[in-house]
Amino acid sequence: MEECSLTLPPSRPFRPCHLPLRGSFCEGGFYRTAVNSAEERTSPMNDIRYLTDHYDEKIAAINALDAPLNFVFITDMHNGLARKKLPGFGDREFGNTTDHIRSIQYILDRCPGISCVVNGGDIGNDYWPSAEGIRSTYKETMDALYALSVPVHCCIGNHDDATAMAEQEKDNAIAILPDEMHKICMKYNPTAENYYFTDLPGSEWRFVLLNSCDRPYRIGANGRFIQDYPLEISNEQAVWLETEALCTDRKILVFSHAPISNVGIFGSIGRGGGYVRTHDDTLNSSRVYTALRDCPNVKALICGHVHYDNLLYRDRLVMVTSQCAFVQEWAPSCPKREYGTITETAFDVFSIKGELMQITRFGAGTDRAATLLR
Repeated sequence: MEECSLTLPPSRPFRPCHLPLRGSFCEGGFYRTAVNSAEERTSPMNDIRYLTDHYDEKIAAINALDAPLNFVFITDMHNGLARKKLPGFGDREFGNTTDHIRSIQYILDRCPGISCVVNGGDIGNDYWPSAEGIRSTYKETMDALYALSVPVHCCIGNHDDATAMAEQEKDNAIAILPDEMHKICMKYNPTAENYYFTDLPGSEWRFVLLNSCDRPYRIGANGRFIQDYPLEISNEQAVWLETEALCTDRKILVFSHAPISNVGIFGSIGRGGGYVRTHDDTLNSSRVYTALRDCPNVKALICGHVHYDNLLYRDRLVMVTSQCAFVQEWAPSCPKREYGTITETAFDVFSIKGELMQITRFGAGTDRAATLLR
C-alpha cells in the first residue's frame, strides 16, 4: 500500500486538541467507483462519483420533505491534514477537502430549496510548519466553498489562527490574526468583526454566527505570542449578542465552532486521549448561554469542534454537534472512515419544517431528527 502523503512537522505543538486517530492517518479503505481513464484519475478536477453516486436517495428525501428552510452544515474539514494515495490511482490524493466541497454542488443543483452553506471552522492544516503552507490549505478550502452557488457563512475554529505552530517554529508570521482571518473567510459577513448575523431572505429565520475563538493576541517578553486559552467569547461580542443579534422577532439559529455549553456533550468529559477535557469550556460561555437560554426566539445551537455527533436538549434548546468532515476516528463509537469511499467525508443538510429539524447526513454517520421545543 502506498504511503500517506501527509505533511507534518517533526513534532506537534501543544494545545488543547482532539486530533489523535485510532491508528495512523494512513488507515482507510479502497476506492469503490471506477473512473473513465488514467487521464481523468489524475486531472485537477477529480472524479467525485465515489461520493455523489450515494447522494440521490437522500436528495430525494430532502425534496420530498419540502421544508421551508434548508441549509448545509460542514465543519472541521482540516484540509490537508489527512490525505492518502490509493493503489492504481497514480498521484491522486483521496481525503481531499475540495472534492468533498465540490460534491455539495451536486446536492445544490438538485435541491433548489437549500439557501446557504454554514462552515463550522477549522478549515485547514495548521500543523504545516510554514506560513505559506498553512495559508495554501485555507485558500484551497475557501476557494472551493466560494465556488458554490449559494452564500457561505463561516465560524472561526480554534485551529484557524495557527499560533501554536508560530510558537513551535518561533515565527510570528505563521500566525493568522483576526484581520487576516476576516479576509480569508468572511466574504458574506457585512461587518468588520468575525461574528455577525444574517437574516435569510424570504424566510422567518435569523442565523447568528458567533466567534468562539474571540481571544486577545498578546506578545510576551520573548517577542512571541502568549499561548492564551484558545476558546473565548469576548465581552464586546457578548454585549453585541445581547443588544443586537438577539433583538428580533425572527426565529434564531445560533452557530459557533465550539459548544457554548459542554453540559451533556460527549467529548466534553473523560480523560482518554483525544477527548476534549472538562476544562475545555469556552471562556465567557456562561454569560452567553444565559442570554441564549433567556431569548425565546433561539431554537437551536449548532457547532463542531468535538468531532462527534451529539444531539441533546437543555432548557428546551436543541443542541447539535456534527462529525468532522475529514477522515478521522478519534473514539471507538465514531463511524468507520475509509479513503476513497462515501465515508471519507461527513456533512449535513438541515431541514426545518414546523417543529421538525431533520438532519440528513452525507457521508459517514447517520441521519438524525430533533423536535424544536420553543
